[in-house]
Amino acid sequence: MDIESPRLLLVPFDLPLLEATQAGDLADVGALLNAAIPAGWPSEGVREWQLPEQIARLNREPDQLPWLGRLILLRRPRALIGGINLKGAPDARGRVEIGYEIVEAFRRKGYASEAVEALCQWCFAQPQVTAVYARTQAGNAISQHMLQRLGFARREIEQHPRLGEMIVWVRPKPPRGEILLIARTVHRLSRGVAMT
Repeated sequence: MDIESPRLLLVPFDLPLLEATQAGDLADVGALLNAAIPAGWPSEGVREWQLPEQIARLNREPDQLPWLGRLILLRRPRALIGGINLKGAPDARGRVEIGYEIVEAFRRKGYASEAVEALCQWCFAQPQVTAVYARTQAGNAISQHMLQRLGFARREIEQHPRLGEMIVWVRPKPPRGEILLIARTVHRLSRGVAMT
C-alpha cells in the first residue's frame, strides 16, 4: 500500500524492487516504479545493509512488508528521490523506528520532512503504535532540526558500533482527535485545497 502526501508517494520496497536493485538493474527498477532513477542511487548504505537485510526478512516473513522500507517517489516529474524505512513492526512497548535518506540532488527542498510526516501519520493510524523514534548522528544538525520541527523530542545518546554517537528522538502518538485533524489536513493538501 502506497502512502501519499502532497508531493510524494512512499512505495513499499518489495521483493521485485529489492532484487532488481541488488542485481544492479536500475532500468528494471525504473520500469517497475514507472519513475526516473537518479544518479547516486542506491547509496552504499542501501546496498550494503538494507538490501540484504530486507530481502532476508521478506523471504522469512512476507507479511512484514508494511513495517519495512519504502521508496520515496516525487509525483511530478515522477522520480525516485530516496528511501524511508520502518525497521520492523512495533516493539513490546508499541514503538517503531524510522530512518530516511534523500538523494543529494533532491535535498533541502522539504522532501524528507514531508516523507517523515506522512510515514508518522500512517504509523499513528495503526492501533498498536504508541510512538515513533529515530536516531541521528551527533553531528547531523540538519536532520536534528527537522525532527524537532516535526514534534520529536531528544531522549538519549547511544553508541552505535559503526556510526558512533547517536541521538535518539521520540515522537509519541497524539490523542485520537489530533490524528484525525492532521489526516484531514494532509488529505486536503494532497487534493490541492489551500490551507489558511
